[in-house]
Amino acid sequence: MVFAGHDFAAPRRRNSSAWAAVAAVLAAGLRYDGFEMCSCGREPKFRPRTRAQVRQRRRLATRRGVTVADMLAARDPYGAD
Repeated sequence: MVFAGHDFAAPRRRNSSAWAAVAAVLAAGLRYDGFEMCSCGREPKFRPRTRAQVRQRRRLATRRGVTVADMLAARDPYGAD
């Protein structure tokens, strides 16, 4: 069992697209945490919710030469440099 983070909300059991996105996020080394490192506030973090979003972000990461983890964490992948 893997700790996915304090803000992880599990998708429905039969939603295979959402579970594939969760697996990709965790495999990239990201977690579902919104807490800042200093624990003085909350900053909501973006994580992809579908398999299509993960595919899109992986393609953009290879095109731009950015790590997959950085692209998965970007709220707007077209604006992230």
